[in-house]
Formats: sequence, C-alpha cells, structure tokens
Amino acid sequence: MKCLLFVIALFFCEQSYGNQGTKPVIKAAVAEEFRHGLHSKYLQYFADKLNVRLELSTMPFARRLLQIENGQLDLIVGIQKTEERQDEFIYIFPHYESLSHRIFTLKENHHSIKSYSDLAGKYIGVNRYSKYFQPFDSDEKINKFRASGVVQNIELLLRGRIDAFMHYEESTLPLLIKLGEKNKIAKSLYQPAYETRHYLAISSHSKLIARQEELKLIVERAVKNNDLLNIRLNHYADIHANDAALMQ
Repeated sequence: MKCLLFVIALFFCEQSYGNQGTKPVIKAAVAEEFRHGLHSKYLQYFADKLNVRLELSTMPFARRLLQIENGQLDLIVGIQKTEERQDEFIYIFPHYESLSHRIFTLKENHHSIKSYSDLAGKYIGVNRYSKYFQPFDSDEKINKFRASGVVQNIELLLRGRIDAFMHYEESTLPLLIKLGEKNKIAKSLYQPAYETRHYLAISSHSKLIARQEELKLIVERAVKNNDLLNIRLNHYADIHANDAALMQ
C-alpha cells in the first residue's frame, strides 16, 4: 500500500513538473541594479497573465533595445513611444501607466518654489538612476541629492536634509497616505508640465507577435483594475518596511 501511494505521489509530481517545464519561455531584461525592482514585477505580471515562464536577465538599457530589435529579447516595459523607435519593435496599446513628475516640499514651505528659477541653489532629492525633464536634468545650478528611492527622499525631507524632492505624483501621494505623512508634505506651487507614458513593447521577431490582441486586452484590464498601480504601491511599501527594519 505504501509503495502504491509513493508511485501515485511520484506520478503527480512528475506531471506538475512536466506542465511547468512545457510552458513557453519568454525573455526580458532589466538593469542590474533593478534585478528585483518594479519593472521586474511588471514583467512577471505580464508573464503570469500570458501563462508563460519568464526568463529574466540584466543588462543596460541601450543593450536591451538592441536585443529587442534583433529578437534576442521578447518584451520590454517602461518604454516611451518615439518616432525613432517605431520600426524597432511593436508597441502594445494603450499605455499601461501615465506618470507626472511633481516637486514635493514640507507643507509649510510649499510656497517657496513658485517658478523653475526658484529651484536654483536648493537641495532637491532625486532617484539615483532616473531622468526627469530638460532643462532640469542638466541644470548645474540645482543641487541634486541622488537617493536610493522615493522613501529615502521622504525621510530626508522630513529631517530637513533636502528642500524638496521630485517623484511621480501617482505613486507619491498614495505612499504618503500609507506612511501617515500626507499632512506634512505637499506639492510646491511650481510644477513642471511634463507627463511620461510608459508602454509594453514586444520584438517584431518574437513569438508574442501572434498574441498581440491578447496582450492588448491584458493591458486594458490591468489599467482598468489598477493592477500595475497596486504593484507600484506595494513595491514602495515593501521598500519602506525593509528600510524601517534595517534602522531598528
């Protein structure tokens, strides 16, 4: 009897392993420093919805674009639509997120930045690997403190170490509520008129070409249900929890 049960258990284990092993594999990549970052979680979300196995590697952004173009990678997230890229790969519409960079200060100081010129000489927290907008990115009159992320910038602002920080409004405002700091931090009077739309894109050489319509529906549902926004919020909440644990 014991032998029979063992054989049955072994059979089901092999079936389970076999089913997992026969899943189609798709390839994607992120920057080395973001191996477990937000984009890797977005990519896993799309892989799960497609019922495929994600093979994730790390490489610089320029190399990712090249490998998408030649078909060595199947898909990419966090991409902005440009005319120069329109023949390199296929954008999946609609965009899955639309983000606006905003400047945040302590609430009592929100009036201190009324125009772009008021940023000169101030210490502005930014994310270490992020690009924002011109002329801000190349402006040497602004003192930029390159933090590990928005959670660190919030803490630096509350401690008076920086005058303001810049981050996406769509994730910062809910995060401030989660952290219980919504009454201490506010948007400054001046705000850049800048919006970033991020798309999922696939290689024109990928087997995912046959699943374009399915991907479109997946993106539409993700936007409607706020799936990716919730992934973003949970990601930053996890960072905050880890940082808090390290400080104890």
